[in-house]
Amino acid sequence: MVTKDEFRNSLAKFATGVTVVTTLDHQGALHGMTANSFTSVCLAPPLVLVCVDFRTHTHRFVESSGSFGVNILSEQQKDIGAYFARPPEDRHGEVPYQHRLSEKGLPVIEGSLAFFGCRVVDSHVHGDHTIYIGEVDEISLGGSGKPLLFYESQFTNLGLNEKP
Repeated sequence: MVTKDEFRNSLAKFATGVTVVTTLDHQGALHGMTANSFTSVCLAPPLVLVCVDFRTHTHRFVESSGSFGVNILSEQQKDIGAYFARPPEDRHGEVPYQHRLSEKGLPVIEGSLAFFGCRVVDSHVHGDHTIYIGEVDEISLGGSGKPLLFYESQFTNLGLNEKP
């Protein structure tokens, strides 16, 4: 049988992009969590999926609202990724970031490379997570830049030199 640590250590060899899944809490305030379990499902209709631990606040707010945003972080947003990776009660200190609401009312983190506004169309509970499948209702592209990556249990970047 594969152990949890063995599985986690093996998955750490797979580099992933870093996103912050955003939604609104019951008072209309931004709530989010860092997630690297994000992928496209299909192009027609445009579907993506995210995996959300059902013990998180984000799970409760996505479940009740039926919508979520996915913000793809740039390598300049490492502090934002680390901030939203912590449980809300452990988010001490100010991490500078700005956000706005999308046309459909979802929080967009300024400076993100891309934002996907999604409506939940399906969900599946497996283990300690819910897999949410969202139909993309809106997209906004941010500035240019390189993505923030997660590899060997830490944030990193592509490490590519700038083109002359």
